[in-house]
Parts: sequence; structure tokens; C-alpha cells
Amino acid sequence: MRPVLIYPPLTDPTCGYHSLCYLDSYARAHGQAAAAIIDANIEAFHHSYTDLPHNWLVQQASATSVFDDRMSPTTVAAMRLRAGQVSPEQTAEAVRVLQDPERFYDYSQYQHAVETVTGWMNTVGSAGLPGQFHNGFEFQPYDRFNVSSVRDLTDEAMLARLSNAFTPYYSDVLVPRLVAGRHDVIGINITFVSQLPFALWLARLIRQALPDVFLVAGGTEVADVNKYAVDKSSVFQIFDVFDALVVGEGESAYVEILDSLDAGRLPSGHPNVRLHPRHGVGRALPVFTYERLAGLPTPDYSTLPWDKYLSPEPFVYYSPTRGCYWNKCTFCDYGLNGDSPTSPWRQDPVDKMVADVAEIAKFAKFIYFSVDVLAPATILKFAERVIESDVDFRWGAEIRLEKYWSTERCRTLRRSGCVSVSVGFESANQRILDLINKGTTLAQVSQTIDAMTQAGIGVQMMGFTGFPTETAGEAMESISFLREHRDKWTFGGLGTFMLTAGAIVAKRPEQFGLRDVRPYPDHDIARALDYDEADGGLSERELVAVEEAKASLTGNNLGRPWVGGTDCAHTYFYQERYGADIMKVVGSAQPNREARYVINGTVIRRPEREVVREYTYYYWTGRGDSDQPGRFAFRRVDGRLYFIPDGLVALLQLFTVPRTLPEAELAVSAMPPSVAQQVWDFLVSRRLVRAEPGAASSR
Repeated sequence: MRPVLIYPPLTDPTCGYHSLCYLDSYARAHGQAAAAIIDANIEAFHHSYTDLPHNWLVQQASATSVFDDRMSPTTVAAMRLRAGQVSPEQTAEAVRVLQDPERFYDYSQYQHAVETVTGWMNTVGSAGLPGQFHNGFEFQPYDRFNVSSVRDLTDEAMLARLSNAFTPYYSDVLVPRLVAGRHDVIGINITFVSQLPFALWLARLIRQALPDVFLVAGGTEVADVNKYAVDKSSVFQIFDVFDALVVGEGESAYVEILDSLDAGRLPSGHPNVRLHPRHGVGRALPVFTYERLAGLPTPDYSTLPWDKYLSPEPFVYYSPTRGCYWNKCTFCDYGLNGDSPTSPWRQDPVDKMVADVAEIAKFAKFIYFSVDVLAPATILKFAERVIESDVDFRWGAEIRLEKYWSTERCRTLRRSGCVSVSVGFESANQRILDLINKGTTLAQVSQTIDAMTQAGIGVQMMGFTGFPTETAGEAMESISFLREHRDKWTFGGLGTFMLTAGAIVAKRPEQFGLRDVRPYPDHDIARALDYDEADGGLSERELVAVEEAKASLTGNNLGRPWVGGTDCAHTYFYQERYGADIMKVVGSAQPNREARYVINGTVIRRPEREVVREYTYYYWTGRGDSDQPGRFAFRRVDGRLYFIPDGLVALLQLFTVPRTLPEAELAVSAMPPSVAQQVWDFLVSRRLVRAEPGAASSR
């Protein structure tokens, strides 16, 4: 066979994902030909600012949309406020910064590059659905397109419009390459929900050009659609153009597909392969097959386009375990088996892990253990063996907060190359921890993060508020805990509880004070469930107070996939470079009186009151962005809006040419020094002005 494996938009552009490398390496070890691996996500991004005419994008952004019947003119105007004036040339320069091994670590340059790329993606997104991209590479259509609706996911006009800016790359580059390569098997890996609509449209274009190709989809999102579909017959409505789906782990399923097609028959013998009904009714098979990890070869990452990612060096994902050894948390619904919270726990032997990383380290300095969790004793043995073997690499992983982790054991991890770990502490209230069945105490949490910090390992904290029956006071305990221990963690914070169908909470709702657990209206794929709380839950006022307190935990607002995002490549790069000083480098900016500042966006004259209200309905993110009708707006280069008083407009205009703060003060000598300090604090901390490259460091 002549297979090709494709990773579609829209997802992280900073590194290659490992799933296709695992599939291809396994298939080659079992006698199949190497696949062509295409990261269409990163290729489509580069095509957007290098080969796509900018005036075409501008025209498309103002063209009539199939979403017009879902959006009022006011909504369209509000969404278009985010589309700035970033040019292809500015985007190209930002890419150069992100790929440069020196400029990448100048945080001022880095931050501006991220904002520029984000602003460009807002422009690109406006050619589809205005405002559809968040942080550059997150798909957030809000209530205008429902990724859990069969109607929306099968509406070709909508899929085409969402993918509008990517279609020229699909049509002019990718599909002709597939036709020229005479590929007879094409696999599309859909790992995240943000890839789903773009993958579905790409599949339609491939089917039109190659009507006889065997087209298969796999990945976590395919498994989730199959798992959470309210009506299982709707799964192949969504994936109608595909011949088969791989639901679950894919290595042996992929080989079954290739072997079967080689033999001139359909791949009907593997339980993780689901054939389209047009190929006939399949026989009943066991629910899933889980791979024997010791039988997997060392994945070969060399086929990914490492020179294209928005990073100065490779960052590799590696999965030596699958499932969770604890497997008891009542909120958890991860993995692929139908009944328990996660897939069965398996792990590689330590010898194989060391051999794998020794081979991978020849290619990449940074390796992230992309796993649910690593068992403490195993990872300690692994670290000891790495030290003995003198393998030089840097790594990070997610671990459980176990009392096992003494300071000395943490130091062993650090000596082996561990840069940072992420920990799910979930809550700082013991009653909630017990309801979650986390198996930890607050004292354990404190002891572990203290031991990791003393050993020089960065700690990324993950938790959430809103677990059923949690009071506002209990939620505030988690916030207070993170504040009190701010010197013991680097990034992370608190999300919000989401109920999923496989979780123990959903199976025993009355035990957790819930009633009337149900899918959300118009959600044919019940990824999350709605419910009522018997005690009524928190009031609106309490919810707002909790959310604002959560938002204040960290001054870094770049988010995934940039520095500050949990378990992101860039976060690990910065953690390794700056160590214990990382928060001094990337924390809230302080005005630097020696630096020359320049305006970092555009002043917009008084948007209409209704437009402002519509904008804040979708994008309000905390205090300072509230509805301010009648005010000027300032659109930062990344598209974020700030509503500012009239007096600030003239001060901003001072920085249309680079100036130091003392030079700006001379131009407005009548302003009292205390007021000037407040103004500079605001402008610099919100990055309405930015320091020029090469400015003296403010840290």
C-alpha cells in the first residue's frame, strides 16, 4: 500500500504530535511501507501568510457568510473588532523570532511575536467565521457553530466557510500532492475537537479528488464522537465520506487496515476498526483492543517537519504508559473503555523506557511524557537508570501528589533531566478531595510541591472549582492555597468542573447532590452533561467572585500553546532556561524607565454601544474589560480590546514613535508624577505599549 497520514488544523503549531509517528513506526516494524506524514496544521498556517494573497483574505472577511442568519450585524461587527492590521510581513518576522534560539528567550520579543501570530490568526479566521480563533490556535465558535451538533457537523456550507482560509492550501497544495503520490490509503488523525470541522471539510475535498481511495479517521476525537453520540447511528452521518474509523488505540488497527487492503479485502477483523455501513453490516466484536506497550517499537519522529514548527528546537511527545494506576477519581472520564473512568493501566519496562529515550535524545533534547500519570517507583528507577547511563536530555511529565516524593527523590529526578512536572491537586478543601476520591491530603500536596521546588523542578498546578456541593467558601480555599504557595508553583491555575457521561459522578448523581442529569439542548454528542444541584448551587454573585479571584492568580495571560500554558513546549523551554527565576522573567511587566516603548495596537473611535455590549458578551475575561459604552477602544496587536477613557488616547499617541517614559513625561509635564506612574503601570502591564527589542531588561 501507499499510505499517507495527515494531521489537520487547528491545533498547537509549536511542535509535532506523536500519534502518527507511533502508527507509522509500528506498521514499519510489521512489514508495511513507511507512510508519508503530512502535518497540515503547520503547513496551512505557513501557507496563509506566504502564499495566500492578503487582499483575498480581506475580501473574504467582508463577503456574505452562511452564518449571517445566525449572527446579527451587531454580532458580526463585534467579532470583527478582533481582526487587526497584522500584515504577512509582520507575521513572517514573528515566526523568525519564535524559531530563533536567542531571540525566542528575550521575553519582550517573544511576547510580541506571539501577539502578532495571534493577531494574524484573527485576520485569517475572519475569512471564515469572525472571531472563531482564540489565542491563535484554539477554535472557539461560541454559540454560532455547535461542534456537538450533527446538523452543524454535516452542513457542508458551514464546514466550507469555517475552513475558508485553509481551503486554498488544501486545494492548491495538499490535494494535488495526494493525487500525484497515487496514495491508496489516507488516514486523518483527529486528536482534538478543534480539528474536527476542518478535518471533515478536508476529507470531502480528498474524496472529490480521489473517489476510490480508502479514507480512514482515527484519534481521540473520533473515539469521543463514537463514545458520546446520543444516537450511535449518527456517527457515520458525521464521518460519512470515510470508509472506516479507528475507535481506540490505533497501532494494530492501522496494520490490520493495511494488511487487509493488501490482501484485497476489507479490514473487518479488528475490534477497533469500524467500517462504514455502506460496506455491509459488520459482525459483533469485543469493545476494544489495548496495545501491549512492550511490543511497540521506539517511535521514529524524523518524518515530522521540525523546521516548520514555531519553536527554536524539537519538543517530542513520548508515551511509555497508558491509563492511570489510581483510576478512582470520581470526576474522571478519560480513556476509551466503556465503564471505568480510564483505559487499563499499562507501562513499559524501565529498560525499554531508557533505551527509547536514549534513541530519541539523539534527535531531540526535550521529551515530554505524554501520559495520564507515571507511577512513582517506576519513574524513580527510570531516573536512576538515566543517570547511570549518562543520557543527556530534558523531560517533564504529569505525576500524582504522593508522599513518596521526598526532597532527595525529587533531586534524583532533577539530576536525570526533569525540568518541570504538572500535578492535579484538584482542590484545597479536604471534603471535596474526599468526594473526588483523590487519595491525597492537603499536607501531601504541600509536602510534594515543596520537595519538587527545593529540588529545582518547576511545578505546574492543575485544579478546578465547581465540583458538586462545593460552596463558595470551599472554592476560595483552593484560590487561597495557590496564593499562599505562589513561590512553590510556576504556571497553571483553576479550571471549572465539567460533568462527563463516564464519570462516577454521572453514574451516581444522587450521591453527589445532583438531579436531572441530561445532555445539553441540541447536543447530539454529549461530551458534557447538564444537571441541577439539589441545593441550588452558587449564586450568580458568588460565581462571579470566584471567577474573578481565579483570574487574578497569575499575571501571565498568553495561555496555550504559549509560555504559561500547562504542559506546553514553550513553557518547558523557558523553565529550562530560567529555572527558579522564570516568574521574574514572564510575570506581570513592570515599567522600565530605560526602555523605549512603542504603541502596540490601534485606537478605535468609540464603537457603538450595542457593538461593545455584544463584544463583552463573548469576550469578557475579567475586571477591566467590562461594558464601557461611549468609550474609545484600543485593539492590541493580538486582537484583544481595552475600553479606555478619552484622556488616555492622547497619551497612547505619544508612543507612535519610540519613547522612554521620562521622555513621555516631558511631553505631558502637567501630569502629576503619581498619576503618570499609574498610567505607565496600566499601559505597560496590559501591553498597550511594548518595549522595543534590545531594551534594558525590567527584571
